Amino acid sequence: MADTDKTIQSGTTKAGAAVKAALAANIGVALAKFAAAAFTGSSSMFSESVHSVADCANEIVLMIGDRTSDHKSDGDHPFGLHRVKYLASFIVATLLFFVGGVFAVSQAASKLTGLLDGSIPREAEPIELVAALVVVGVSACLEGYGLHTSVHEARERMTRVKVESDSLVKFWRRTKSAELASVMMEDTLALIGLAFAGLGIGLSIATGDELYDAIGGLMVGLVLVCGSAALAFKSGSLLIGEDIDPRTREMLVEAVEGTQGVNRLINMQAIHMDEDAVLLCLKVETDKFDRDYDVQTVDKIETSIRTALPWYEWEIYVEPDIWRAQH
Repeated sequence: MADTDKTIQSGTTKAGAAVKAALAANIGVALAKFAAAAFTGSSSMFSESVHSVADCANEIVLMIGDRTSDHKSDGDHPFGLHRVKYLASFIVATLLFFVGGVFAVSQAASKLTGLLDGSIPREAEPIELVAALVVVGVSACLEGYGLHTSVHEARERMTRVKVESDSLVKFWRRTKSAELASVMMEDTLALIGLAFAGLGIGLSIATGDELYDAIGGLMVGLVLVCGSAALAFKSGSLLIGEDIDPRTREMLVEAVEGTQGVNRLINMQAIHMDEDAVLLCLKVETDKFDRDYDVQTVDKIETSIRTALPWYEWEIYVEPDIWRAQH
């Protein structure tokens, strides 16, 4: 169990370190964007500033959720506080990302309306917008490095829990790590948003028309809103409770059916309490149906599971039963 705990703590520590690193980078990026937005009046840069503030708030809430989930329950939560991580991720998606996106959209739409009705001059200031474009380029490099780090961590996690390597989109859909799902989504949205911001600013510089910058800001806000919907769906699914990975299920079946004294695995239900904690309920048919024998077999099953999959923290419940063929 000591090695198991060490492995679990290692994975959790990496996730926490990734969130802290992302927070530090995003604080710097947010300050640079706000300075550029104030200097240039760029709508795209202002939307990107709001985006970065949402990212920072995201990481702070995730860190609070991660710290809270490690606390011991006082008895009101018999299976612990693991799912606080998922609740934190859901709050990030439904409140911070969505509210930030709506705010950015409203500000960009207001400027766009003013430009179209003539209340705001459409002549762009190329020199100021070039400064904003430089900030976009630097931010893209930092966010790209952040996404590279997230992808590397995702690959490491797939190796650590011995699940099949697959596309990153499928991994994002299947991962049980709220922090990793949030950070990967955050970095991806940041790069997409910066692409729209850079395109809007670049077109405004080329044409001398502020309209394109306002459209870029509007697109950044819409990206944030759409991303919040995707993250809300993912974190909501985790909060409700997701099944284990198919490869993990196969390994569990092999471990249970290969245990001495087990005739048949009748039923198995598993649910992730967090990325490293699993609640497992089994119904098995044993060689002999007497209390003492079944107790020994149950103990062997638990040992087999923890030996075969030591990277998870297991809460196991086994019920010996008689298999009945379904007609």
